[in-house]
Amino acid sequence: MSSPSAPRLFEIRGLRARFDGRTVLSVDSLAIKEGEVTVMVGENGSGKTTLLRLLNGLITPAEGSVKFRGKPVPGEGLVAVRNESVLVHQSPLLFRGTVGLNVAYGPRIRGMRRAEAAARASAALRRVGLPGFERRRASALSGGEEQRVSLARALALTPRVLLLDEPTSNVDEQSRREIETIIREVSASGTTVIMSTHNMELAYRLCGRLLRLDAGVPAEVEENILKGRIERIDEQFAYFRTGDALLRCPARQGDFVVAVLPCDELILSRQPLDSSARNQLNGIVTELRPAGSLLTTVIDCGIPLKALITREAAAEIGVAPGAACVVTFKASAVRLH
Repeated sequence: MSSPSAPRLFEIRGLRARFDGRTVLSVDSLAIKEGEVTVMVGENGSGKTTLLRLLNGLITPAEGSVKFRGKPVPGEGLVAVRNESVLVHQSPLLFRGTVGLNVAYGPRIRGMRRAEAAARASAALRRVGLPGFERRRASALSGGEEQRVSLARALALTPRVLLLDEPTSNVDEQSRREIETIIREVSASGTTVIMSTHNMELAYRLCGRLLRLDAGVPAEVEENILKGRIERIDEQFAYFRTGDALLRCPARQGDFVVAVLPCDELILSRQPLDSSARNQLNGIVTELRPAGSLLTTVIDCGIPLKALITREAAAEIGVAPGAACVVTFKASAVRLH
């Protein structure tokens, strides 16, 4: 996850994308930070692929602007975004011939000598868990292998920005986990990752930021997505450590790295409640902002937690920046991924 002070990589203002006279994407304002893992989710036709193509400069918006490092795409920023980013399509096309030929193709057309490009291809294949695949025929690969080869082909170009369109579609569970590991390692190396997926498990586990598209319009995700780990499990609960907080969650075995807590499951109060809910955290309100007819409250409880509250309840409890409050929620409200 990028730091709050990370520079903006992409900035979108007043963007409208249209096909056959129909608006398929409408984004008033959106910024994507450098080093961030942004995961886009939404139904088919919600605009995820269109947004990826706009970021890569493959299509031009009907209205508004896309800027890469402050320069317009298309325009001055197009060369930079093409040099620094690679888009891996949902159904990547592999050339006839060997895997090594496919992966070395990008470095070769950028002027790299044959031996150096071959070495770069071998390193990329090792990185995606396919060492020794250089002489394999691309036509003989499984679906999961094709996806990893397409990732290797992108990584061989050492992109600073990796755009992925449904990278785990039509692959089995083992391939999904392998691709998740690759994306996590790529992100950890400093590459900005922007991807789309229908797989919410993958989205939660990978995202530094979750962006939901609803009929082409970005929608606020009213959930707390908390990274961490299971510290211990007993007969009743799994204890999930995130930041300075320890959450009681449903007792489940698994390699969980994310706890998801819907904002409307949190109850705010001045004093601890006499409740069967097994999570009560003391905190300080740090932010209060409108959310339609409600208010979104951010409370620092050793981790930042977002809660939805009515304006009447906020006034009654005295919710305001700097005020102390207690956050209460049930263990069953927490979903582990």
